[in-house]
Amino acid sequence: MLQAYLLQAGDNPVEAQSFRFGSRHRPGYGKMTSAWKASVLYLLSPIFKNEGFELVDVESEVVGKQQTLRILIYKPSGVTFADCQHISEVVRPILEIHELMQDSFNLEVASPGLDRPLVTEADFRRNIGRKIQVEAFSSTGKTSQLNGLLKDVKTGEILLIGKQTIQVEISTIKKAKIQLMW
Repeated sequence: MLQAYLLQAGDNPVEAQSFRFGSRHRPGYGKMTSAWKASVLYLLSPIFKNEGFELVDVESEVVGKQQTLRILIYKPSGVTFADCQHISEVVRPILEIHELMQDSFNLEVASPGLDRPLVTEADFRRNIGRKIQVEAFSSTGKTSQLNGLLKDVKTGEILLIGKQTIQVEISTIKKAKIQLMW
């Protein structure tokens, strides 16, 4: 199975050399650039899809000399510990072969959690029917707080029902999250 993934990734190679994370010989050691993140997402997304998961996000953290790559995954039936372990075993060799991670690094695979910010259209789609809080930029550039029920998601926008029905372009959203009810 892993060999098929490596061949698949090799069909459309990523320019890994320019996106290395953690090279001590490069400025910004340990910092995740948007280009590096895009290359990881591009390389791994088809693999996750084949495995029945959605790759939600990739995050990195450097504490001292220790690098951690955190991969957040979603599965409609829920993410289990065994799922995280399986994905970790599939992903680590791919990252190493494509030289997207160097030296020793921690790889964490996890569910994004309930309080994770909503960022992508897929994030919003998964949460249709839930109450959300949105901070969005207006046409004047100021931000406004919107709260309401996420009713629908169309290409590039969400429909939010609160005191009134509001369409919000996803590109204008500064922050969005589920309103947790305790």
